[in-house]
Amino acid sequence: MADSLVKLLFPNQNCHVQSIRLTDSWQQMKASLEAPAPVLRMLGELAAAAALMASGLKFEGALVLQIVGDGPVKLALVEVRSGLKIRATVQMRAGMEVAPNATFKDMVNANGQGRCAAILDLADRRPNEDPYQGVVPLTGNTVAETLEGFMTMSEQLPTRMWLSADENAAGGLIMQRLPAHGKAAEGTTEDTVEEGFREVQTFAQTVTPSELLEIEPMELCRRLFWELNPNVLDELTPTFSCRCSRENITQMIRSFGEKEAREIIAEQGTLKVRCEFCGSLYLFDAKDIDAIFSGHPVKQTAADISTTSKGSA
Repeated sequence: MADSLVKLLFPNQNCHVQSIRLTDSWQQMKASLEAPAPVLRMLGELAAAAALMASGLKFEGALVLQIVGDGPVKLALVEVRSGLKIRATVQMRAGMEVAPNATFKDMVNANGQGRCAAILDLADRRPNEDPYQGVVPLTGNTVAETLEGFMTMSEQLPTRMWLSADENAAGGLIMQRLPAHGKAAEGTTEDTVEEGFREVQTFAQTVTPSELLEIEPMELCRRLFWELNPNVLDELTPTFSCRCSRENITQMIRSFGEKEAREIIAEQGTLKVRCEFCGSLYLFDAKDIDAIFSGHPVKQTAADISTTSKGSA
């Protein structure tokens, strides 16, 4: 089944729910990554959560969700661009082992210094304008608990989230309480709004990790919520998409300086850059470096390789 994200509205309960299942895109995301199974499962959960969070954004640009860890995992990062185009990567600390039964805390918050950040990067952001960034400590014991707290605090709306990932798929379910508005708000009290949220949560919390991974989101929502008769707002298709290009890599080389680039060419003969997200390999020789720092365009060459080889430069 194709990747899918379903949005539901529960008008009588002032609540909305989204369900996601990533299969093809998850396989493409992890194809070029070399990390232990517990780390990849964590990254899969983060990818499902990022797509759920990004699906409601009303601007052109990207949501970047990242965990900066203080344990074996140095960085876990997911970027979701407009149209639910998603990519992800993870960076490990050299020399630190990850046990097969490692917990979220073991991997990213062993010393209590881990952080979670959500960055909103607008496509029309001015060159000197920083993207919006919210950063919180890793207070939860799981990805879901951490993001529940983050969203409840940042959006001032109670949020619950369930996430799961394995080698085949990544899935998630999120529910948020909405403020009463319009006709639905007439005669509505805080107690009745809270009661509606609890009613939907009673059904949502019966979901199992295996259901998130194995059942297509529309069917899963039918099974969970048919008694409440929600409105289906939308069904979307997340896709893997990397925005690396020779032009972007050229800009990166230009930014770290001519001296460093020429030193690499002198030592190795070729400057190699592998994309951390998709594994594509870009090769630059001495003539390319001359062109980069003379201001001339650098042409695409047959040496550029799109690959799923492990690792990055």
